[in-house]
Amino acid sequence: MLQKLVKNVSAGHASSASGTIVSIIAADVRIVGNIISQGDLQIDGQVEGNITCQTLVVGELARISGEVTAERVKVHGELTGKINATVISITHTARVLGDVTHESLEVEVGAQMEGHCIRKGGISRPEPRRIEVAVAELEPAET
Repeated sequence: MLQKLVKNVSAGHASSASGTIVSIIAADVRIVGNIISQGDLQIDGQVEGNITCQTLVVGELARISGEVTAERVKVHGELTGKINATVISITHTARVLGDVTHESLEVEVGAQMEGHCIRKGGISRPEPRRIEVAVAELEPAET
């Protein structure tokens, strides 16, 4: 069924920069359920469910509600839910509501984002140290 949504510029399929076929969910399509793909996806419609793929592009008019797991994610539209990806780009037209787990994160000026940003692998932090502070009592100054 989803094969009908795959378009090609020259022969009925859309291709990504890497030459792989991109599955496109058009603006007039609404999917309720999870999407799992071994390749690249472009969502221009509505999805209520989790998405797993290599690369996800969320179009400007797209609305996604669910968890996203991918190698690369570029958001132009609205995404409500957790994003877990190596490389994430949130453009100036995007609205993201949810936690973002990433290795590389780009957020353009004007993007709307509400949630926690969590770097994969974390950041090494020095051990906490106890600091002692001496407190001196001051006498009020005479006026």
